[in-house]
Amino acid sequence: MNPDTYATLYGPARPRRRGAGVAVAAAALWTVALVLLWDLGFLALWGEADRGPTDGIPLRWAPICLAVAAVPIALLCTPAVRRLSVPARALVTGLAVCSIAVGLVVRAA
Repeated sequence: MNPDTYATLYGPARPRRRGAGVAVAAAALWTVALVLLWDLGFLALWGEADRGPTDGIPLRWAPICLAVAAVPIALLCTPAVRRLSVPARALVTGLAVCSIAVGLVVRAA
């Protein structure tokens, strides 16, 4: 038997720190996406309030908010994403939400 294999199987447990870089990248993507969506929502509500009566603001923006929330939920339900590790899932959904946020900001500009 190979000595490395024996040491791996029967040696002391070594903690593995896999996915730390993926988790940091996912946190960065989610941070950027949430900051962009927060700022865009604030500016949109401010612009709508500046125009006049604010009775229908939540009703006009509700479909957009629901669509932005539905994308990562639908993505998490796919079998390919469910097989990934938790940091990889967060990275995939963060990439989707960040691309949506950047697209909304570019469209609003």
